[in-house]
Amino acid sequence: MTKARIAAAIAVLTLAACQPSKDTGPQDEQSQGVPAVATPVPPATADPAAAKPLSSFAGMDADGDGIVTSAEHANAAQTMFRMMDGDADGTVTVAEMDAARTAIGGSAALSSEKKIAAVDSDRDGKLTLAEHVAGSNTMFAGMDANKDGRLDRAEWDKGHAAVAPAATREPSG
Repeated sequence: MTKARIAAAIAVLTLAACQPSKDTGPQDEQSQGVPAVATPVPPATADPAAAKPLSSFAGMDADGDGIVTSAEHANAAQTMFRMMDGDADGTVTVAEMDAARTAIGGSAALSSEKKIAAVDSDRDGKLTLAEHVAGSNTMFAGMDANKDGRLDRAEWDKGHAAVAPAATREPSG
């Protein structure tokens, strides 16, 4: 190889290594070992017992310490998205969300259509992982009353009690 080819190869590798990574959720010391590729999970309709705990305080509290950290909340939200995405195409439709909710016995207090509309930033009628994570992060921040990056059971209960009435309002924008 010539010096010019070696220099070009080094430049390409250096530029590739410098590309910024996209944030997908709150990060802390617990999430540093998260793999770059998501672990495959079965759809909620195939394994309702595995999906149901992800919507509960105890299910999101991965380490069982009585606190849900922002990282635990974000990890559970990402896993739930993959479980709702029944056809694994990277989006969740109203039908997929309805099927997942039916499978796990979730609350129908707020329709899937309204849940999606509340965080569907491009207004295409379906959710991407980025939209779902952004909505989840916003929800977490709203529930975190003392802004310590952690939810205790009281914050969780109060935040979830307020979510349904707030989500029934028309989305802004």
